[in-house]
Amino acid sequence: MHNIQYHVRLNAPQTHLFQLQCIITQPDSLGQTVSLPAWLPGSYLVRDFSRHIVSIAASSNGKEVLLEKLDKSTWRAAPCVGPLVIEYQVYAYDLSVRTAYLDQERAYFNGSSLFLQVHDQEEQLCSVILHKPGKAYQDWQVATTMPAVKLDKSGFGEYQADHYLALIDYPVEIGKLAIASFKAGGVPHRIIVSGKHQADLKTIARDLKTLCDHHIKFFGKAPFKRYDFLLYAAADNQYGGLEHSDSTSLICPRSWLPVKGEQHDRANYQDFLGLCSHEYFHAWHVKRIRPAIFGKPALSREAYTRLLWVFEGFTAYYDTLALVRCGLMSEQEYLAALSKDITRFLRTPGRHVQSLEESSFDSWIKLYKPDENTPNSQISYYLKGSLVALAIDLSLRLEGRSLDEVMHALWQRYQTEQQLVEEGSMEAFIQQVCGKKLGKLFSNCVRGTDDPPLSKLLAKFGIVFTAQADSEADLVRNMLGLQLAGEETRIAHVFSGTSAEEAGLAAGDVIIAHDQLKATAKSLKAQLKRKPANSRMVLHYFRRDELSTTNIVLRDHALASAKLSLKEKSNKEQSQLRQDWLTAS
Repeated sequence: MHNIQYHVRLNAPQTHLFQLQCIITQPDSLGQTVSLPAWLPGSYLVRDFSRHIVSIAASSNGKEVLLEKLDKSTWRAAPCVGPLVIEYQVYAYDLSVRTAYLDQERAYFNGSSLFLQVHDQEEQLCSVILHKPGKAYQDWQVATTMPAVKLDKSGFGEYQADHYLALIDYPVEIGKLAIASFKAGGVPHRIIVSGKHQADLKTIARDLKTLCDHHIKFFGKAPFKRYDFLLYAAADNQYGGLEHSDSTSLICPRSWLPVKGEQHDRANYQDFLGLCSHEYFHAWHVKRIRPAIFGKPALSREAYTRLLWVFEGFTAYYDTLALVRCGLMSEQEYLAALSKDITRFLRTPGRHVQSLEESSFDSWIKLYKPDENTPNSQISYYLKGSLVALAIDLSLRLEGRSLDEVMHALWQRYQTEQQLVEEGSMEAFIQQVCGKKLGKLFSNCVRGTDDPPLSKLLAKFGIVFTAQADSEADLVRNMLGLQLAGEETRIAHVFSGTSAEEAGLAAGDVIIAHDQLKATAKSLKAQLKRKPANSRMVLHYFRRDELSTTNIVLRDHALASAKLSLKEKSNKEQSQLRQDWLTAS
């Protein structure tokens, strides 16, 4: 028996409670301390997983052992002789890829949500026993890349992990699973789908093979011996992914997945492939190449870095570019997707307030905690990071070099020296690899709040960048300077420096009438179409339970829309630059 062993039981899935045991063969003679992580690698927010522990108790040789709670996520057991057994229940009803879920349809967990960390024994080999649930769940299977010791045909049984950080890097999916296998770069891969769906796994596996072959070829070799895509096919409003060393957890709308014999939405399917591409790229860039602070992170507190724009932004740049390079997206589709990203960027006022380095550093308190003022005060290191990565790549390509070379050099350095990326080192590293100084770009667009000079750069590749006001794109935002919550008349956001802000409107206000007429989202838009710019509109609204009135000036707030298109007659140099960029391997 290993010194640390975990038992996971699914005794009553309808209660959403995992029943757990942590057995420590040789506890600390002075009293064993255990804790549950506050966050998990890949998702930079303190989530306090211990809040889901419903009950916890300790015993040894059949006798109760005092378990003292030291802080929100840490306990210390009194000294005892012989194995220490800690029994506890964890409530699991979060459908995201970051925590744990249990009901009569499926079970899913990240180890950081379930497995107690045994202090001063984090390097010990860990054993996990997954117990098979009752007869009602005989058709459930287990999918995980955690190394198996002894399993039944459904995958229940004993697994092991080399140490605690490895243990929490193996997500586990349990339920009625649809599975398709393929090889990429000679390495076994699986796409495993849970949830109700009619997905054409043969098509998905074929396209994932193409994508994975491309990424493996890009880096030179796979850093894993097997890889699983764990996908939950969900409702239309659910989307996300989380990277792991040899697997990824994904969730996307089932409507995005192709169905055999039916024509599917190509754009949605490309979004799904882009999600897979993003998390797969992370197997190299984040799980191996990573900021130094993530080398051995303290999971009880934040791990601050100003480099998330490099690790998430560069990945966001390559996730879609890879689809073009391996033939899963056309050049025109890529430019259209890039146009949407640039448009979203240009419509975010917070890009002039928060720098990329600040966005990275403050991820713990801002990106994952959006509020009504987020568009005015923040910029995503995913979004701007991907556009700065594009600017870096294009700048280097004009000198005969590329961001590809930088990625290859980072991977080589990790493989040969096991060296992680130090804070503030990326600018110098690019210069070292490519001999190109990018000081102005870093100063203005990474440490500062300037927009990356994409129009000028793209022109040299025969791509026309057009950014113009689009008053029809979002009539309510354009004329009022606010955003409604879907089809409701509740205000979700009021944008800085707009008519709505001047009129005293605020997020949460519910518009009930415009110009003495009952308001709906549809009627408000119709009324705005009839009224000229600089005219006025009377709005009645509730703020909480108080009725108020305001007179708002209708202005053209000039929402920018970006459009990228191929130049009608590109010269030979421009065409060659573009071809090298979009077809590079």
